[in-house]
Amino acid sequence: MDNGTENAATGSQSNSNRNTPGSPRRQMANEKAYAPQNHEGQQPLGYNYNNPYPFGAPPMAPQELQLIAPPPQFRRFGNAAALGLITFGICTVQESMMQAGMSVGYGHGYGSMTAQSIAVAGIAQLLAGLWQIANGDTFEGAAFTSFGASWLAKGLAEVPGIGVIAYQENESPDLVRKQKGIVALTWSIWVFILLAGNVKSHVANIVLFGTLNLELHFSCAGTWLGHERLTKAGGWFGFFCGLSAMYNAAVILLNEENFWFNLPVGNWYTPTPIEDEEAGGIYEP
Repeated sequence: MDNGTENAATGSQSNSNRNTPGSPRRQMANEKAYAPQNHEGQQPLGYNYNNPYPFGAPPMAPQELQLIAPPPQFRRFGNAAALGLITFGICTVQESMMQAGMSVGYGHGYGSMTAQSIAVAGIAQLLAGLWQIANGDTFEGAAFTSFGASWLAKGLAEVPGIGVIAYQENESPDLVRKQKGIVALTWSIWVFILLAGNVKSHVANIVLFGTLNLELHFSCAGTWLGHERLTKAGGWFGFFCGLSAMYNAAVILLNEENFWFNLPVGNWYTPTPIEDEEAGGIYEP
């Protein structure tokens, strides 16, 4: 075979291998086809063809899909933590002032909280928790969603015609008090779990969940035992808990981009670097 024939055969063989499914040319074409594009049909800045799937495998290989939360610039929703904190804080301060007997008599004024319990601390906080779950933040999503549902239930219980008020009116006061104590006990366990999940967080978060624990523990004991002083003490702790939640919301909203400085939070815990044997380096979580 002469050189011309050999080159022709080699060329035809090379051309036939260019578009095979496993060829680099076909692989690059597939990567470009699956690459994200903007409204002008161009790939966004920073897109790497060598690693086109930084958050997991392509849709063609679901068995290799990795469920990793995307970074903030790729999230579909904004950070809803400030919304969850401020709605919780506003209603907690109001309810705790009534519970502690500030400006109004002890145990009075809860009827005025019905609308805000449903709309502000209930629906708005519930939606904030669902948004945080969509953003990949399981902890804040669980906290905001559970408390939003609790406030929503509390507000609906005060609406005439639901049946809760009429049911409690037919029960003895001692039985109603113990029923409320059981509800408070279960929530005391839940907030203790949330506090345990924040021991490595900053001081502002620890103060928030610490005062929340004290509020529910004292309120649970006061409700169960019928002790007014314990219930009032729980109201005072709830008052500071609500203020702490509002401060944490301000920490998120006020930063160097729209304020003169970042609000202090008291970072006290430094995670220990973890050695990555495969990469041969140090990973800092």
